[in-house]
Amino acid sequence: MKRLLLSSAALPLILASGAGAQVVVPLPRSTPAPAPQENAVPQQEQPPRAQDGIVVPLPGPQTPDQLLEPAVPIGPHGRPDINPYDRDIDMTVPLTFLTRSLGDIPMRLTADDRFLLDSPTFLRLMRTVLNDEAHAELSATLSPLTVFGPEDLVSTGVALTYDPASLAVVVVQVRADQRAVEDIFAPPRDDLNDVSLAPAAFSAYLNLNASQTYLWTAADQQRPTINLDGALRFGRIVFEGDASLGEEFGLTETSYRFARNYARFVYDQPESYRRWYLGDLDPEVRGQQSFVQMGGVGVARQQRRFNTFRSAVLQGNRQLILQREATVRFFRNGSLYRELRLQPGRYDFSSLPLLAGSNDVRVQVQDITGAVQDLSYSQYLDPIDLDPGDYEYGAYLGATSRELGRAPDYRGPLAFTGFFRKAFFGRPAIGVGVQASEQVQSLTGQTQFVLPNGGRLLFDGGVSLSERAGTGYGAGVAYDQFFDRGGLADNLSLRVDYVSPDFASLSNPEGFNLTAVSMSAQYTRQFSQDILATISGSYLKGRETTGDTYRVGATAFYRINERWTVRAGVDYAGFPRTFAIGSGFSANIGLVFQPDYRRRAEARYESRDNLAELSYVQSGLNELNSVGFGGVLTHRDDAVQAQGFASYSGNRFDASVSHAAFGPSLSSIDQLQATSVRVGTTIAFADGVFGMGRRINDSFALVYPHETLDDRTVVAGASLAQNNYIGKSGALGAAVNNFLASYVTQSVQYDVENPPTGYDIGPGVVRVRPPYRSGYAVRVGTDAFVSATGTLTRAGEAVSLAGGRVTLLDLRDGENPQPMPFFTNTVGRFAISSLLPGRRYLVETYGPNGTTARSFEFTVPANSDGLVDLGAVAPGTVR
Repeated sequence: MKRLLLSSAALPLILASGAGAQVVVPLPRSTPAPAPQENAVPQQEQPPRAQDGIVVPLPGPQTPDQLLEPAVPIGPHGRPDINPYDRDIDMTVPLTFLTRSLGDIPMRLTADDRFLLDSPTFLRLMRTVLNDEAHAELSATLSPLTVFGPEDLVSTGVALTYDPASLAVVVVQVRADQRAVEDIFAPPRDDLNDVSLAPAAFSAYLNLNASQTYLWTAADQQRPTINLDGALRFGRIVFEGDASLGEEFGLTETSYRFARNYARFVYDQPESYRRWYLGDLDPEVRGQQSFVQMGGVGVARQQRRFNTFRSAVLQGNRQLILQREATVRFFRNGSLYRELRLQPGRYDFSSLPLLAGSNDVRVQVQDITGAVQDLSYSQYLDPIDLDPGDYEYGAYLGATSRELGRAPDYRGPLAFTGFFRKAFFGRPAIGVGVQASEQVQSLTGQTQFVLPNGGRLLFDGGVSLSERAGTGYGAGVAYDQFFDRGGLADNLSLRVDYVSPDFASLSNPEGFNLTAVSMSAQYTRQFSQDILATISGSYLKGRETTGDTYRVGATAFYRINERWTVRAGVDYAGFPRTFAIGSGFSANIGLVFQPDYRRRAEARYESRDNLAELSYVQSGLNELNSVGFGGVLTHRDDAVQAQGFASYSGNRFDASVSHAAFGPSLSSIDQLQATSVRVGTTIAFADGVFGMGRRINDSFALVYPHETLDDRTVVAGASLAQNNYIGKSGALGAAVNNFLASYVTQSVQYDVENPPTGYDIGPGVVRVRPPYRSGYAVRVGTDAFVSATGTLTRAGEAVSLAGGRVTLLDLRDGENPQPMPFFTNTVGRFAISSLLPGRRYLVETYGPNGTTARSFEFTVPANSDGLVDLGAVAPGTVR
C-alpha cells in the first residue's frame, strides 16, 4: 500500500518537473502516535506592547504553542518512521506557517528517519514571519550550518514538524512575541512579484495608421490621413513623438501638410516617483489653474504614475497584539466590515479601508476562552487624490504656444506653471499653484475640512494680475457627503464657483469670462443592490449678453437581472435664446441588454427632440483574428441616421471600416453616404530583434524562436488559454505582444506550435515590470533543449526513489554549469531535461549520510531533436 501511494503521487511530478526542480514525495501515514508534546511559552506579567500601537490584554492563562509530532509509528531508529525506504531521499517541500505557504525549500529525509532543511533558504523564507530581533537570533544559530534539523532550533523559540500525510509539508511554529507584525488589510504588493527578464538596452517602435473617407455624392474627395507615433528608448532615456500628414482646414483654403503634434525626451526616476520632460510639454494643472501648451523643460512627482496598486487608505500605526487565538471583528461606522480568525501574534490594521470623511471604527476581540474586549477610535480619511502623508508637485518652464489642437507654435511669451499638494495625517490637505508670464501672473490655493459622518468641505480659489485685464479673482466651494448604510451607499455633492470679470490665466490673459457663477448639485440614492436613483441640477449665470442656463432632472436605474437594465428619467432645462437647443420639459427611457462585457444592446427614447435610437456593439479583443462590430440607427423629427462598423485584429495589422447614411426619413436615408477605412500596423525593435504587429501604446515584447527550433512558429500572449494568441512569429519577424503597461508587474506567456518531441521550451512564461515605453526580447528555446528518459536498475531490479545529481563532463572554455537534480519514481523511471546535444553527462546517486556514488554515463546524440530514450541502465553503464 505504501508503494502504491508513492507511485501514484510521485510519478506525475517526476515526469512534469523542469530543469533544476525537485519532486515532492508524499510518504505514508499510519496509526496515531502518542499524545502530542508541548512547547510552552512562559506567561508574562505584562503583555508585549508595540510603540504607539493598541494592545488588547486578554484575561486568563496564556495558551502555549503546541508542537505536534507526526501521527506515524515509531521506526527502528527510535523516531517516527517518516522514511520507510532506509536510504536518504532528497526532495523539495512547501514550508508553511499557519494556513499560508512561505515557499519551497530543499529537504532531505535521512535513512534514520530525520529531516534536514537548507539553512539559507529557511532564513530567507522566515524573514516575513519573524520580527527583526527573532530573525537575528535565528540567523546567528543557523548561519554556521549548511543544513539543520529541528533539534538545532531548540534555543531559538522556533519549532518544526513534518507531516507526511500532507505532501511532505514542513510546518513552522513560532511564539507570539517573536512574530513580525502582519498587515491584515495590506493592499496588493506589486513589487513582491518575481521579475525574470530585464528590458532591452535599446528598443523602439513606430505606429503607422492610414485612414480615408469616401463621400459617395461629392465630386472632390478628401485626401487620406496618415498618423505616425512611437518612441525610442536607450537605457533610461525615452524619446517619444507624434505627427500626422493630412488635410488642414483654414478660413480661406485647405492645405495638405505634415504637422508635428509633439516630440519630447522623458527621463523617469521611479524610485522617487519623478518624471522629467524636455521638448513639447503638456503641463499638468490643479485647481483654478489653466492649461497651456509649452515647449521647454518640466518635472512632475506623482506616486500613482509609478505605483498603480497604491492603497487609497489610511496609513498610520495601529497595531493589535493577541496573546491567544481569537476572533476579531472590524466595524466601520456601525457596519461589520470583516471578521477574521487570528492566531496569537502582532497585527497591523492601519490599512483598514476607510470612507471619505469621518470614520467611527470599533474592533471587537473574542478569544478562545470566550472573553470579549472592545476598542474604539475615530479617524477621517482625506479624500484628496493622495495617500495621507503623500505629496505631489509639477513644475514646467518654457515658451507658450498660440495654437490649440494644431502643431505647436512657440511664439508666445516665456512662462512658468507649477503646483504643490500635500496630504497630512489628521489635518486637511493643502495645495498651492503658481502660473506666471510677462503678461499675466496667478496664485491659486486649495484646502478642505473633513466633517463628521463622512462629510467634506472644500475651498478653492485664486487671484491674478494681468497687463490687459488688471486684477481678478476666482473662488469655489464644494460640499460632499457620503452615507454608509451597511452595504448600500448614498452620495451628496454641492459645488459653487464664482469668477470675476477680470480673472486671467496663461490661456486667457485678457480675462474674457462669459460665465460669472456656476452651481451644481447631485444626490444619489441606492435603494437596493438593483435600484439606484439620482437627482441633479445645475445653473450658469451669464455675463453681459450671455444668458443664464439651468437644468434640473432625475434618473432611475433598475437592474432586472444580470443581463437586463432599464433606465428612465425626466428633466427641465432652460437655455439662452441664442442656443439651438430648445428649453422645456423632457422625458427619457432606455432598455439595456448586456449579456457579457463584450456585447451591449440598447434602445432609448428622448422626448425633447423626439429622438429614438437602437444600438448594438460587440467589441473586439487584442487577439489574433478577433472581430468587433456594431451599428446605430437614430431617428428624430427631421433626420434619420444609420451607421454600421466593424474591426479586425490580424497578426501584423489591425483594420476597421464604417459606413454611415443620412437622410430626412427612412425612405430617403441614402441622400448622403460616407465610407471610412482605416489600416494600422507597428514596426518594433528590441536588442537586435525585429517584429511587426498591431499598435503599441506603451511597452511591448518581441517573442522569437531559438535557432534550434528551425522555422517553427512561436506564439505570444497575455493568456494562451483556448489558443487566444496576441501575436505569432513568421516571415515578418518576431511575435509582438503589444499589451504591456509600464510599472506594473505582469506575465508574458509563450509557446511553440508543434515543437519536437521532448523539446524543452522553458517555463512558458516570463515576468516583467516594464519601464516607460520599453521593449523586451524574449527568446523561446535554448541550446540545452534535449530530455532523456530511462529506468535505473540494480541486479535486474528497478531502483525506486533514488536521488542524485547530473553533471556535465566535457566542459568547454567559460562553462561552469551547476549540477542538475536526478531522481527516480517508485518504479525506477527517471527524466532529465535541459541537456546539450553532443555532450557527455555523469549521473551520481546519493547514499547514506550524503555520500555519492558513480552510477552511469551517457552521451546525448548530436543530431537529437529533443528526446533520448536511454532504456534500462545499471550502475557502471556507459551509453
